[in-house]
Amino acid sequence: MKVRKQYELQAQLSLPFLSTSSKALTHIFNVLEKRFSLKKGSTQKFIDLGAGNGNVIVHSALNYSISSLGIEINEILIDEIKERIKILKEKKLYSSKILHKIVIKKMDLFQQDLSNFDFVYLFSLPTMQKYLKHVFLTAKEGAIIISYKYPLDGFDSIIQLEYVLDIKQEKELVKTYYYKKVNF
Repeated sequence: MKVRKQYELQAQLSLPFLSTSSKALTHIFNVLEKRFSLKKGSTQKFIDLGAGNGNVIVHSALNYSISSLGIEINEILIDEIKERIKILKEKKLYSSKILHKIVIKKMDLFQQDLSNFDFVYLFSLPTMQKYLKHVFLTAKEGAIIISYKYPLDGFDSIIQLEYVLDIKQEKELVKTYYYKKVNF
């Protein structure tokens, strides 16, 4: 048990919580809809590897009504997401059917199987990306992998860059990279 807690702490230090703004999410999902066939109310599945405060999965479920899973290791952030969902339910602004599409699980993103997902989102620091190859290998052919801010380098044999989105945010230009899982 003690080793697991140390691993979780190390994981949080290596991949700190970095939020994606609502403005950026609107642009990111518009590209998914226009270029990569994201369909509102479809059976498509979305996963956020390192869900943080849940902004991405909440946006996905509320705006596109698709199954949206967040993987997070930090219990405090998981509790925050659960509280956010509870508040949304209490306010009754969205149907319970849509809110049930938001799922958060305490899991290690480096052990995640992606074979059931159409869209995979991550905001990963370049220093940690070398540990993701075995995770990307589990993605189904044609899955779209979205990397916010940083390109995914060194994965040319399994993913192919399809599009780069530039988002102007305050004083900086932030890029979002869209890859397609391929089987060469």
